[in-house]
Amino acid sequence: MFASLAKPVFCSALLFLSAAHAGPWQSRIEDTVNKAQKPEREIKGPRRTVWNLDGGIFFSTDGHLPNGSCFRLSGQMTAPDFFDGLRRVDTADGTTYVLRDKVVTVYPGELFVTLHLLDFPCTLDLKDSVVRPPLTRDLMSTLRLNFFWKDGVAMRPVESSKRTAAAARRLDSYATGPAADELAPRFEWNYAFTVTGEGVPLTSDLVIIIENEDRKIAARVAARL
Repeated sequence: MFASLAKPVFCSALLFLSAAHAGPWQSRIEDTVNKAQKPEREIKGPRRTVWNLDGGIFFSTDGHLPNGSCFRLSGQMTAPDFFDGLRRVDTADGTTYVLRDKVVTVYPGELFVTLHLLDFPCTLDLKDSVVRPPLTRDLMSTLRLNFFWKDGVAMRPVESSKRTAAAARRLDSYATGPAADELAPRFEWNYAFTVTGEGVPLTSDLVIIIENEDRKIAARVAARL
């Protein structure tokens, strides 16, 4: 369904995988300072903020296509036995990642990425009554998916990626009776990929870019720790 610049090229067969969130969103679980019940104005010690990364990395953004279609792109990046218990610790000296009391600096060798595309309003303005074209199978087949590792401003393609599953599910219509039959069907599209993370530092972001057939960016989002 997606073509890709990452290797190998993804095929267009449809296989099912749900991209529903499997865990909590990242949250700040600690915001402390070395103090002994002193007033805030007397604080001298360094502040430490700890982020809970259980369940993996979540991301979402909105996209649009030249024909007027709009969509919501969301997803998750996970890896077995890696993100559960992973903590990001921010201090004045920098950022450290800790997994089960051990400092880790690189991603595991294989990461799992799920993507979920859903027809979505181009605007939440209720006065906008324009009917947008749905994301059809033919339209989806023209899109290209690219994975990059981003370190600062530098981006490089991932060394290897593979699509492992894909599916389309027709959405139920709010309309009933004859009016429902006149509406164009709309779908949700779910995909699963494996991405190589061997030797990639945790400070790098996985950037997901979807391009239309004219190679213009339709959506871009980063999975970052």
